Amino acid sequence: MAWLTVDSNNVLGSMVEEAGTYNVQITRADVSKSGRGNQYISIDYQLLDGTYKGAEIRFQNVTWTNDDPEASKKRFNTILVAVGVPDGTEVESIEQCAKGLLGKKLTIDADWADPNTKGKIYLQVRSYHKLSQDPSKPNGVKRPNADSQGSTSNNQKSLEQNDPFANASKDAVNVSDDDLPFD
Repeated sequence: MAWLTVDSNNVLGSMVEEAGTYNVQITRADVSKSGRGNQYISIDYQLLDGTYKGAEIRFQNVTWTNDDPEASKKRFNTILVAVGVPDGTEVESIEQCAKGLLGKKLTIDADWADPNTKGKIYLQVRSYHKLSQDPSKPNGVKRPNADSQGSTSNNQKSLEQNDPFANASKDAVNVSDDDLPFD
């Protein structure tokens, strides 16, 4: 009896592999404070349709910058208007804002960010819009390779050479029930 049967329909969250314009729902909106003392909302978005339906774009921060409150007001107003909050609505706190964003739907433009301190490149939300009636539109731009030396491709070759499942059908191992340590 097999310990596990591989099933591509039974996996953890899939990844968005292209930049583009996506219809999303906010699935997480948590308030935190940066090392500089600025509060921010960390947001996760789940794609509602298209090729990457169900995949997430995670850990997008909307920051209230204490030294530039006018820019912060514009930043927060942009996302609040995109999720349909009407003009004149008063928001008492960043916590109330985060709670109100949870579950809301909108359209975002996502593009590849600059490499982080570890050289990793992730999608970053660049702008917000009211939910579009048009389907999500990946733009075909895949994650750039942050390593100009090509070590990513060398690492991939190394992984392929050491892959114990690479020739699974050719090098199958049969274990009889008598060899198993349990009844």
